[in-house]
Amino acid sequence: MNLPRKLFPALADNSFAYLNSGGSGPPSRETTQAMRELDDLCSGPAYLTGVGLYAHQRDAYARAREAAAMLLSTAPENLALTMSSTHGMNLGTFSVDWREGDEIISARSEHPGCLVPLHAAAYRYDAKVKLLDPPVTPEKIVAAMTPKTRLVALSQVDWTTGEELPLGEICALARERGVLTLIDGAQGAGNVPVDAEALGPDMYAFTGHKWILGPEGMGALYVRPGLFQKGLHSTNIGFMSLTDPTAFDAEGGYWGKLHEGARRLESSTMSPALAAGFAAAAQAVAERGAEGFREIRRRADLLMDLLSEQPGVTLRSPRPAHSGLVAFEVEGIASKDAAEGLLKQEFVARYIPEPYPYVRASTHLFNTEEELEAFAAAVGRL
Repeated sequence: MNLPRKLFPALADNSFAYLNSGGSGPPSRETTQAMRELDDLCSGPAYLTGVGLYAHQRDAYARAREAAAMLLSTAPENLALTMSSTHGMNLGTFSVDWREGDEIISARSEHPGCLVPLHAAAYRYDAKVKLLDPPVTPEKIVAAMTPKTRLVALSQVDWTTGEELPLGEICALARERGVLTLIDGAQGAGNVPVDAEALGPDMYAFTGHKWILGPEGMGALYVRPGLFQKGLHSTNIGFMSLTDPTAFDAEGGYWGKLHEGARRLESSTMSPALAAGFAAAAQAVAERGAEGFREIRRRADLLMDLLSEQPGVTLRSPRPAHSGLVAFEVEGIASKDAAEGLLKQEFVARYIPEPYPYVRASTHLFNTEEELEAFAAAVGRL
């Protein structure tokens, strides 16, 4: 399976090899066209339809939830549209009814999009964040738990190495002990298969602008059904949080009108154009199915084979590949300098800062074997 470069405006008319979909994936022409068409409608003639404008917006949001739900093998009503994974991690973190002395378990290798909200909650509510050293295992999680543990927050796929964590077992162990789980799926959805019910998280945040190849500015947050009836709270309440917005009463009394599930986390108007792009990109991932994920991993395995032949290169990703992320170090060259040196050779990758100073390449379906061979050769020339 291969996605031709001509399908992507960012890649069509140049010779750069793009290996940073784990940072931001280029949208396809189909995705950008879907955005333009809906933007033209909702920024133009829809204004002359009265409440029809809001119907167009509502329909765009619904299509986005439906497409995103296919990626997680769940129902659309279990998803709230967000701006990004980090936005979803914030919504999830602050939906917990924190008490002084509560504990949160996470890992030192987590992305700031996960850790910053956790530390903010700990600071505000006088809670404690307990960080584990990688690799994260179910045994380490259980050993770190105490009666005060309220939340385990981890990534599905480690952004520094591409390792997929054993979340099924971790989520099951947490639920047995009455502990909530919040998963950062920034490097998960679109990169590896995700089955929310089988994986078992209470909340799963992901974005559209990385592996899904959607627009920047829209993602989603999965919330396991029934959590709001068991003490979870939405800190993002507004007109759209209501099942019947006309039921709003300035004196209150509309709590019974809130959406029962994830949609009570949606508070107000969002961009219908972004929703259209997100829906188109997510639909494309769903249509590619399991073969797409296998091909992403196959490319990662090939790249690791090629890099292992270069002198002075140390691989930091697991083999065989868990995902499309390939992390490595080049002896005697700082990761930032290596990424800059590769860019001068027309290869776009990224570096991970200390304490995990790796170069990180992302293999997607538009990356050809010839590009991967050339990338490895370019690393050898650094």
